[in-house]
Amino acid sequence: MTTNTSRRRLLQGLFQEEIAEATELQDSGRYGAAGPVWNVKTVSGESVVLTSGSGQESVCEFWKGCRQLFGRDPGDMSCYEKNLQLLSTISDIPVPKVRSKKELDGKEYLIMEKMKGKAMKSFADQPEELLESFGIWLAKIHRSRTNFFGNLAKTKTEPKARFHENLDKVLRTMTESCPEGSAVQRMSGEILEELGSLPVPEWFCPILPGMSPSRFLSGQGEITAFLGSGAYVAGPRVLDFIGLEYLLDAKSVVPFLKGYRSILEIPSLSAYRKVYRYFYFLLGIPESGRPQKECSPPCISHADPDTWLAQPELFEPPSCRDDTWSPYFGTYCDYDTYFSPNHWQGSRFAGCL
Repeated sequence: MTTNTSRRRLLQGLFQEEIAEATELQDSGRYGAAGPVWNVKTVSGESVVLTSGSGQESVCEFWKGCRQLFGRDPGDMSCYEKNLQLLSTISDIPVPKVRSKKELDGKEYLIMEKMKGKAMKSFADQPEELLESFGIWLAKIHRSRTNFFGNLAKTKTEPKARFHENLDKVLRTMTESCPEGSAVQRMSGEILEELGSLPVPEWFCPILPGMSPSRFLSGQGEITAFLGSGAYVAGPRVLDFIGLEYLLDAKSVVPFLKGYRSILEIPSLSAYRKVYRYFYFLLGIPESGRPQKECSPPCISHADPDTWLAQPELFEPPSCRDDTWSPYFGTYCDYDTYFSPNHWQGSRFAGCL
């Protein structure tokens, strides 16, 4: 959709060169952004412009839940910047560089490079090499363990031991508005009881609620970029695998696991699957910035929690401790060390990251 004259005039304040064309992107969710996203052309090339929300995120269950549990405010562009900075240290899949940032009329704007490739529609039917590289990339992100949950800019964090205590509060808040006697309300008591006896997972790291293939660009059989950095938070590693069970199928999971397991073993999901799936159902995860058709078959109804929870289980290793990882990377690295730009200088792994 071509930007109207007043909006184009506003965007012009972000650029020294004259804007030749400005188009508002319809699927801003792929950038992990709550506000509008524009593609802007000048004589020097194309840029993508993100801004800090338009107020719609306040009524979006996804962003309401992420703000309440993880302190991820979509209006805070410093979190977006920090996420990009961290993910840029893992070069397997490029992320956009921030060219500049400005504030206009009380809103923050990020001007980022335009990445090459087409948005992926599905992880199914992708080349095995692409899925294997995706698994490697995700394991490298997961290898950075945290002792907290919250946003990665650390403007709001909590000790990981309190995760289920806070999740309980979020679940209660999110089900308050559901009709009395509805399937969601009927199930909430059972879920909260199970959550009360559930041990907090040991492994916390950067995770992506609402992971979607549309947040990745691809071309010539490989992933060329990742766009959805904005939604990254620190939380239990298990949650990423909960979401992936709705995006991968029995065929695509094989090369993905080959790549992931070259770095880390996967966690056990069995104890957490029901409660965490219910949480993702309340967040509207299958609908957060992507069409429902992107869920892999057999995709189930997104309106009924019973069928949502009945999604086939893809990840369940026969034996897996949550504190194990491949010796390929040697000793454990914590979050701050792992994502330090200088961490891999002089390392024999510098070329592969």
